Amino acid sequence: MSETKQMHRDLMNRLLPILPRSVFGDIRRVSNLVWAIVGLCLTQTIRLEAWSEIIESRANYAASRVRRFARFLHNRAIDPKEWYKPLIQEVLKDWPADMHLYIALDTTALTPFVLIRISLIYRGRAIPLAWRAIVHASTKVSFADYQPVLDQAFALIPEGMVVTLLADRGFVQEELFHYARTHHWHIRLRLPCNPEDHALTPMSWCMFWAERPHVSLL
Repeated sequence: MSETKQMHRDLMNRLLPILPRSVFGDIRRVSNLVWAIVGLCLTQTIRLEAWSEIIESRANYAASRVRRFARFLHNRAIDPKEWYKPLIQEVLKDWPADMHLYIALDTTALTPFVLIRISLIYRGRAIPLAWRAIVHASTKVSFADYQPVLDQAFALIPEGMVVTLLADRGFVQEELFHYARTHHWHIRLRLPCNPEDHALTPMSWCMFWAERPHVSLL
């Protein structure tokens, strides 16, 4: 058996018990996803033409295999978040209860879009938990813009986990502090230790320093 076919079979055997049938519907969609993963791993590129050279298919022409990937990636019946949710939950369910969970909130400019993302920090890697893309002029976003991402991440994390949210100076907002307190998260921010530089009242800073000793500045 070829390396590509072996990888495809192993991944299918690993994913099928995790992905609910109600999510993928047609097993051919899972097969296409796995071929995309195999293509990405072996070619180390996102070019569909390169993936088409890896896939084992009855199609004789590379253009047909490229169209197969394109149809899969643009299939409106596929909700990436619904596919990803059971996979990341499978990872988190075995997370040691005594091991601190660090998650990072950040933004990336993909003009004209801004990607808002929360990632699990593990061994120097950032594993995506939740994300949202919006049309926005800068990477500084409001709490209303990123609250849905916080909610998505909170829904994925098992109860009882000790969570610390890491964020940069662009997220210094009272609403974020309130959210962390309500959801029993620790929070660590990177910013100059001068409240006057940020949109927080002195009373807010006093309240959070007095009531939330797990709020820290870097």
